[in-house]
Amino acid sequence: MRGGKSFRPDRRGRHGYTRSMSDPGFPEGPAGSRLFQGMPHADRLAILAASSRRTLRPREVLIRQDDPAAAFFLIESGYLKLTQLTPDGAEVIVRFVGPWDPVAGVTALGETVYPVTATACDVVVCLGWSRASLADLLARYPQLKTNILREMTAHMDDALMRLRELATLKVGQRLAHTLLRLTEPARGTSPRGSTVPHSLTRQELAELTGTTLFTVSRILTGWENQGLVRSTRAKVVVVNAGGLREAAEGDGE
Repeated sequence: MRGGKSFRPDRRGRHGYTRSMSDPGFPEGPAGSRLFQGMPHADRLAILAASSRRTLRPREVLIRQDDPAAAFFLIESGYLKLTQLTPDGAEVIVRFVGPWDPVAGVTALGETVYPVTATACDVVVCLGWSRASLADLLARYPQLKTNILREMTAHMDDALMRLRELATLKVGQRLAHTLLRLTEPARGTSPRGSTVPHSLTRQELAELTGTTLFTVSRILTGWENQGLVRSTRAKVVVVNAGGLREAAEGDGE
């Protein structure tokens, strides 16, 4: 590989989920993952037991665009930034993914390459399956393949939605929609507002919304004065989600 390490477990070795879901020590997250939608508890356990765990440091690369798709992953904690390089070498942010999101579903398609680079935003713990192990699991559990393909379709739908926003919405509306999507998991968890759960610079916001750093900074400053958001160098908090929704639906900049 040209960058990022090939998949292998860390020193903690195999991830052996053998306890009951009712056991307080069992992580509740996997049952709610889209990867296991419609699957019996015993099947989920068998799939998880075949995985290995890996820990990434901030800014460490998990997979790199155009490298052979050698493994499939499920994030246990932390966030990854998925990016693509354009033919002229510019980096484009595709999306951010977090706890219990699957990554590198293309591995299910056989011998292909990764379409994106996945970089840790913070400390990330993920579960991984080699391509051979995944192929075996797909043969034993057809619903797993259905769920992976459904996830890939959802990512295509998301990309089309962002293209529609670029074509039909003004910059302020796109920025408001982006912040509402990024803070949705945290909405209602704190009276002080909903924080984007991973580091997010204004430059990254500009890339996500198809505009310039100057424009994002100017709009955020205006929203801060209106009490809609708070922002620092790498953190954004949505203070007034209702007001931001009005900005997303309005006729602003």
